[in-house]
Amino acid sequence: MIVLPGHRAAVVGAAGTIGSAICRAYAQAGAAVWAADLDGAAAQGVARSLGGGGHASHVIDVTDPESVERAAAEAWRRGPIDSVVYAAGVAITADVAEMEWAAYRRLMAINLDGALYTARAFVTRMLGAGRPGSFVFISSTAGKRGEAGAAAYCASKFGLLGMMECFAAEVAARGIRVNAICPGNVDSAMLRAIARDQAQREGSTYEAVIETYTTMAAARRLVAPDEVAAVAVWLASPLASAIVGEAVNVDAGALTG
Repeated sequence: MIVLPGHRAAVVGAAGTIGSAICRAYAQAGAAVWAADLDGAAAQGVARSLGGGGHASHVIDVTDPESVERAAAEAWRRGPIDSVVYAAGVAITADVAEMEWAAYRRLMAINLDGALYTARAFVTRMLGAGRPGSFVFISSTAGKRGEAGAAAYCASKFGLLGMMECFAAEVAARGIRVNAICPGNVDSAMLRAIARDQAQREGSTYEAVIETYTTMAAARRLVAPDEVAAVAVWLASPLASAIVGEAVNVDAGALTG
């Protein structure tokens, strides 16, 4: 079991399925968690569910750089942050010929712009304090392989991996490690919403789409949120001290074929 005594972790997108699982995994490792989300009540609920240990919550709008800066300042006011996980994200399904630009712009603002805002807000404070640190960005296997109906989502996740690699190259010599996780089909509310949208778009059934998602992995199963969370905490730990600029698949073998 990974143990992170005295560690302080910021999780952005903490109220989501993956984000909340990452908060729990950090707390189980002994870290103090700063849980941030647009849904302040949900973030507060996550922080309270972790029990004692200096956990806290904050409201953050990742599409607004000023909101992100204020949130980072508040996090650091409580003490230096050792690791940051960016788990905020949304998904839409639409062919390019049918793209709704408002939905596209919102997706890119959350999935990609917010990641950049968060990276800048926290890394400037790490660099200013001369402290090492870790960043983990939750991308997706959709950031490595495209598919019909997912142009916007794939673009955001491909872009996130490119940003991560550049960011890693910029700060690695200062002791700050930057990596990403590429989950496959995670058993989550987002996946179920995507399945319903895809079924409607293709004239299929929700059950058939979920079956397809399940069987496309070599292991013939969905990924559990806790499996993604375990990798996030490992990447922030000394056990991953030489892992820099990597996009780690947690996909039950979906990209093996």
